[in-house]
Amino acid sequence: MAKSPPNYFIVFLMLLAATAATYWVRTRPPSALYTAQLDSFPQKLGLWEGKDLKINSDVRKVLDADDVLSRGYRNSKIDSPLGLLVVYRKYGRRGFAHRPEACYPAAGWTIVSRGYTRIPFGNGTARAVKVVAEKDGAREIIVYWFASGALTEANYLKQQILMAYDRLRSHKYGWAFIRINSPVAISEEVTMENIRSFAGAAADPMKEVLTGDRAQAHRPETPNRRIAARRP
Repeated sequence: MAKSPPNYFIVFLMLLAATAATYWVRTRPPSALYTAQLDSFPQKLGLWEGKDLKINSDVRKVLDADDVLSRGYRNSKIDSPLGLLVVYRKYGRRGFAHRPEACYPAAGWTIVSRGYTRIPFGNGTARAVKVVAEKDGAREIIVYWFASGALTEANYLKQQILMAYDRLRSHKYGWAFIRINSPVAISEEVTMENIRSFAGAAADPMKEVLTGDRAQAHRPETPNRRIAARRP
C-alpha cells in the first residue's frame, strides 16, 4: 500500500499557529505581577512563637530563589518544635531543586515513606506531600506543597507544567515551595496533628503574604518598553 504524501499545508498551518501564539505571548501588554514579601509573615501565630533561622550562602546558592523564609516555631503546649521553609520564585522562573526527597538523603537521612496528606491552607485545605525520614534512630515528618495565588499543587511535575502554563494566564503570581517539618517525639500521628495545627494557624497569613494586601504589584519591563524608554 502506497504511503500518502505528507500534507504540507496542514504542517504549515500548525507552524503558523505556533509562531502566532509565541508572538502573542511575547508582545501582548504585560499584566500586573505580584512579588511576595516573606519577611512580612508573622513570627507569632496564636500559641506559636517563631525565630528566624540563618541560611548559609551555600544553601542560598542551591536554592537560587528570589526570597527565602526559614523559621523555627515553638508552642508552649507542645514539646516538639516545628520548622517552616518557604522558597519563593517570581513569575517566569522555574526550578525548586530543594525538595526533601533530594536534600534529606544528601544530609544522611533515609526516606522511610512517602505519600500524600491534606493541610489547612487559605479557606480550605491543600493536598501536600508527606515524607517520613529517619537518621540514627530519630524520625522526622516533612510536609510540603507548592502555591501560586490561590492555586496549590503537591505533585512536582504537575507544578512544573502549571508554571509553564503561567505564560498564558492574565494574572501573574510567583510560585512558593512551602515545607513544614517536625521531629517525631511521641508518635507520627501526634506529630501530624501538631503540623496540621500549625498549618491551620499559618494558613490565612501565608495566603495573604503570597496573594493579598501584603503582596506588592509591579509591572514587568518588556523589551518594547525598554526601547520606548530610550527614545528621545
